Amino acid sequence: MNIWEDIKWQYTYGSNLIRLILINIGVFIIVNLISLPFVLFSKTAPFDLVGIFSLYASPHNFMYHPWGIFTYMFLHEGFWHILWNMLGLYWFGQIVLDMIGKPKIVPIYLYGGMFGGLVYMLAYNLFPAFSNAVYTSSCIGASASVMAIAFAAATIAPEYELRLLFFGNVKIKWIAFAYLILDFINIQHGNAGGHIAHIGGAFFGFMYIRLLQNGTDLARPFYVVADYFSTFSEKKSKLKVTYKKQEYAYSSAQTKQQTNTQAPPNKELVNKQEKLDAILDKINRSSYDSLTKEEKEFLFKISQED
Repeated sequence: MNIWEDIKWQYTYGSNLIRLILINIGVFIIVNLISLPFVLFSKTAPFDLVGIFSLYASPHNFMYHPWGIFTYMFLHEGFWHILWNMLGLYWFGQIVLDMIGKPKIVPIYLYGGMFGGLVYMLAYNLFPAFSNAVYTSSCIGASASVMAIAFAAATIAPEYELRLLFFGNVKIKWIAFAYLILDFINIQHGNAGGHIAHIGGAFFGFMYIRLLQNGTDLARPFYVVADYFSTFSEKKSKLKVTYKKQEYAYSSAQTKQQTNTQAPPNKELVNKQEKLDAILDKINRSSYDSLTKEEKEFLFKISQED
């Protein structure tokens, strides 16, 4: 398969974590490709694409861009911004997937980002230190969402260890705590809105797991919506093979003739279904990345069949 086909299969059959990463990368590429011609020809773009989908601290500006509370978490300022966010999302997201399963990674990302955005807006409108900046301040980036997932991972598996360069194995509870302390310290040193949003996302990730452990799943509304919009639901096989087991006991020649003329099960179709089921089970257990090249090509061929 070529690169584009592989990306399509990653999105279709990969985990929800992979889908989130691909969406972020796709948005980043599209936004930069749209702005590139204006930069090359030294022209001013007739619209501010990033500004349209940013989150604004001012209630007045937010009123004209209410979608920003959702869209801002898929925008990034530059290469390093998206690189570190996606690495963090992948590292901590894998832990969340292993511990509480695929369905919860998306609502943690979305709710964590929205809660972090609300904390950012609230802080800029309450604290006098931001009174002069509130009308011009805006926020973009997946960092609040990533912090929500990082703290969800650290809350549900605090003793889990990651190997860090120069530090060796470090428990993720200490990694998450270090991120949080740095965000509090750096509020006064620039990008205050971003750091405040990070703190809000971290708080949501922590509370989500605590409530989940007590039997309350804040993601239930998301599951209801996802039933109607299946972007983040598991793909099911298009192939269905059903047949009745043949009855070979008969009491007359006529019955024998009728039985013998019935078409036997299509072995090729049955084998294909069994192979497909095995591959889908493998994806559910270990994600699309665990498939061999042959298995990926088999899935691609199946997807082209009616």
